[in-house]
Amino acid sequence: MPWVKLKLPTDEERRVFDAEYRGKARSLVDESMGKTVAEILQASGYNTKYVGDENLEGRSDEDVLAFAWKDNRILITHDPDFLDNRQFPPNRNPGIVLIRPGSSGHDNHGLLVCLTKAIQMAGDNAKWFLGKKLDFSSESNLTITSQRARQRFIWEKNDDPMVWED
Repeated sequence: MPWVKLKLPTDEERRVFDAEYRGKARSLVDESMGKTVAEILQASGYNTKYVGDENLEGRSDEDVLAFAWKDNRILITHDPDFLDNRQFPPNRNPGIVLIRPGSSGHDNHGLLVCLTKAIQMAGDNAKWFLGKKLDFSSESNLTITSQRARQRFIWEKNDDPMVWED
């Protein structure tokens, strides 16, 4: 199937979604992202912790995700290792947001665009993230993987978002 324009939710669909997933997202920023990203989220009013503030710098990915799971925090990272479902199964996943732009330290604009999109998608609906992995491969490309499905989205310049229908 082809790319099709993403149908925006109706007011009633938004109300149902908000009622079901109500609660502001809490996040844990991985050291691969840096403390500045945590500070940006904190300044925007989000309950955000940086791994260094929890003595998790230099610890294994498993330890970092275990803390995020225990503390009910969405992990925000540059590290694609977290996409491995064998190592990090969806049933023990508080939500992972992988942002590839900016991982080289040279694309801060792309990093901020992707972070903004993630917050806009479900920043006030924390439970929606549970078991999901959001993979921003670029400013305009997003793949959302859950236990049951995988969806790909694309935002063309000055156009509505599109979804790939299988």
